[in-house]
Amino acid sequence: MKKSKFIMFIVVSLILLVPGPAWASTASQPATASPPLAIRPLTLFDPSFEYLDAGSGNITYSGDGYVHIWGETFATQYVDSIGVQLTLQRWTGSKWVDVNTGAWTTLSNDYYAYYSNNIKVTKGYYYRVKSSHQVSHNDVIEQGIRYSSSVLAD
Repeated sequence: MKKSKFIMFIVVSLILLVPGPAWASTASQPATASPPLAIRPLTLFDPSFEYLDAGSGNITYSGDGYVHIWGETFATQYVDSIGVQLTLQRWTGSKWVDVNTGAWTTLSNDYYAYYSNNIKVTKGYYYRVKSSHQVSHNDVIEQGIRYSSSVLAD
């Protein structure tokens, strides 16, 4: 009985000491260092704007090399035109570069615009969304740009 326990101890010890195969690890290492944290207002635009109220761009990592991006623009009232445009950006280790710019989603006689998309990305990099927002009413055009937080595609 003691001999079988000793053999079991040796087997378990070897299993714990021998490194597993490369495929055993599910987390990948980032290709770059993480981007610097940016401090910015959450949903504020120029306080003198009469019609452009708020807007945001957002990103989540969906897995399998895809990110889900979405953005929205709010007006203070129904306006002649309201729109949102999203640009996916990747961190190179020293700067943000555009990798995908979508078309403007523009609505007439509305107070809200929304757009979302799933985009295939290269794993190991950090991504964020640059969102552009625009409202036009009575020949007044108001615009603003926002940046989301970043996510690692692993």
